[in-house]
This record gives sequence, structure tokens and C-alpha cells, in this order.
Amino acid sequence: MKRLQVYEGDGVLVSFDPNVCIHSAICLRALPAVFDVSEKRWIRPEAASADEVTAVVAKCPSGALQAVRAGEARTPPPAPPLTVTEITVRPNGPLLVRGAVGLIKENGEVVAKESCALCRCGATGTAPFCDGSHNRIGFRSPS
Repeated sequence: MKRLQVYEGDGVLVSFDPNVCIHSAICLRALPAVFDVSEKRWIRPEAASADEVTAVVAKCPSGALQAVRAGEARTPPPAPPLTVTEITVRPNGPLLVRGAVGLIKENGEVVAKESCALCRCGATGTAPFCDGSHNRIGFRSPS
């Protein structure tokens, strides 16, 4: 497993879990000055306001990015659970799950999530979760 990456900026702490990232690139497109994969320190939260960084991190579909504002606890309080769990099929990509879900692995371990991305292409290295392999293999959704 890859290590959790933590980046501190002015008024905000951003963490990135590469083990759950689906490489949607929403962060790269929204704030390229902050999220730049061509740089060794690829997340620079000081390059934008804490509000901007927090807003973009909240759009991360897999939950790989998390943001904590200065003065808040390092672990943000959990969001209130949705009354309905929503599953969205991404074209040529994963199933995005939003809302409380309990996933029971083959070994019986229960994984509780508030959001996750489930693989549809079968090529992931982090089954059953998506790792972005659909992009690498050119997965196309059935018509």
C-alpha cells in the first residue's frame, strides 16, 4: 500500500490517499496551480485560497483528497449520512457510490464507506475499488 501524503498550506491541510484515487483529474482541471502532477510536491495548497482548495477537494469523487481547515480537528467530523445511497455509473469508468455503504470483502472484513468508486473494468489493483486502470486499458462502457 502507498503512504498517505499530507500537504500543509495557508489555512488548510490537504491529504491524498493514492490507494483510493481513481484519477478523475477533477482537481487538476479545477486548480492547476495547486494540483500539478509534473511537480515532485504535486499538491501546493498555498497556491490558492483555503476556500478554493477546500471547494475543489470536496468534489473528489473517490474521497482520495481530504481537506482540513486551520483550527479544525485533524480528522474532520463525518458528514451527516444521506438518507439514500446513490450509485452513479460513470461513462467508461467506475461506479461512484455516495452515501452510507457497508462492503463485505471475501475474507469477511466489513469496510464502511461514505463514498467510494467501484471498479467496472476488472483491471484494478485495489479490488473492488477503482484505481483508474480503466483509463490505462481503454475501457469502454457497453452500449
